[in-house]
Amino acid sequence: MSFRSTILVISCTLLSTQAFCQTTQNHLTPKHTLALYLGVGPNYYFNNLVIGKNRVNEFNYSFIGRFMWEPGHLLSVGVESGYYRLYTLTTPQPTNARIANSAVPIHIVVSMKFLKNFYFNFTMGQSMLINKASSDTYGNADAVTWSLADFGSSVGFRHRFKSRISIGMETRYYYSTGNDDSNIALVAMVGYNF
Repeated sequence: MSFRSTILVISCTLLSTQAFCQTTQNHLTPKHTLALYLGVGPNYYFNNLVIGKNRVNEFNYSFIGRFMWEPGHLLSVGVESGYYRLYTLTTPQPTNARIANSAVPIHIVVSMKFLKNFYFNFTMGQSMLINKASSDTYGNADAVTWSLADFGSSVGFRHRFKSRISIGMETRYYYSTGNDDSNIALVAMVGYNF
């Protein structure tokens, strides 16, 4: 066999392998790469207060919304927001005061899938901290501040049905640098792929 024939056979083999791999890859690429996830669940506030520490209600709730781009690889990116009730505090008579602190995060999300149905999320961004206080003696006082360098992480399980719907559970940790607040939540999630 001549040198030219050998080069021609090797070139044809490589080109046909490349064409086959591209066809297979296009077949495996998901059609619906955008996803919306919504979740709700209880959370526990890590109490760091000094004054009134024994009057803090540490068990509250979290709502989460996440919009993701999932190109079919192990990594995906998106935006997350929600509403986390951090804690409430109630004092007895005569003041009868009630304080509620909440956070509304606006975070960038990086998600990594591992095994078949498990994933890990890391979020970072800003949060709007909402403080509402009311008292029989002093009236109402509301304040809104921004915490500029907050982060969170979560580990979850997701089962995707043959339709575009998925359900799952995740455990998530949130930390706000603004007031050194943090909580952990157990969230039931439902998702839909576009």
